Amino acid sequence: MRTVTGRTDRVVVVGAGLGGLACALHLAAAGREVTVLERESAPGGRAGRLSVGGYDFDTGPTVLTMPELVAEPLAVVGERLEDWLSLTQLDPAYRAHFPDSSTLDVICDPVRMAEEVRRVCGPREAEGYMRFVDFARDLWRLERDDFIGRNLDSPVDLVRPGLLKLAMRGGFRNLNGKIGEFFRDPRTRRIFSFQALYAGVAPHRALALYAVISYLDSVAGVYYPRGGMHSVPQALAGAADKHGVTLRYDTTVTRVETYFGRARAVHTAAGERIP
Repeated sequence: MRTVTGRTDRVVVVGAGLGGLACALHLAAAGREVTVLERESAPGGRAGRLSVGGYDFDTGPTVLTMPELVAEPLAVVGERLEDWLSLTQLDPAYRAHFPDSSTLDVICDPVRMAEEVRRVCGPREAEGYMRFVDFARDLWRLERDDFIGRNLDSPVDLVRPGLLKLAMRGGFRNLNGKIGEFFRDPRTRRIFSFQALYAGVAPHRALALYAVISYLDSVAGVYYPRGGMHSVPQALAGAADKHGVTLRYDTTVTRVETYFGRARAVHTAAGERIP
């Protein structure tokens, strides 16, 4: 991980989105004096909220998986997820309808889901589903710490022991081709590969390592936070405020002032310089 020299006791985070708020909580836990600047009047960033005619609409994410990743920045400041968010696991996670009028419930319990696949698509597809679960779970374990959860400052940082294991598991093959090793029915092939679209990549162009998204979406579980997705950044912002983070809304950052490659201050649209 890249480090910086000199004082780091004061930190300015630009943006009160999910990433900025999580960063602020980790920095606060490390004893830093943290200020978060957000151009909107509320936290959330892309996980925003639109209020129209007495109704509230989430404007960004619609699927919440791996709530432990939300619990993590709360835990570093001694807070519990359940004290800030009320989560309900969806059962089924969603319901897929196909052109032949068949319907497949996506259930985040491998045993029950295998029975559902068997009911709709037959025993061969159910057996393939169980093999897919093992494959996708292994991908998640390989990618979570070595790649997804690491800072990657240069291509050299990708060279990890897990890289070879990922290649051996077929992570760098084509996603559609890899899915075809587990499923033959076009319905199951589609339902366990479309998630690559979440990352903006069509399944026929994606690498097989994108199957981790399918794992998180259809095996690990989908959750609904009471109050909508915007309640997640609200919870993180509330915890940050409680633990001494300064949150400034309606503050637009126009540029970052640097000195010899290091940030020294940020400048706002109002003409303020914040070191």
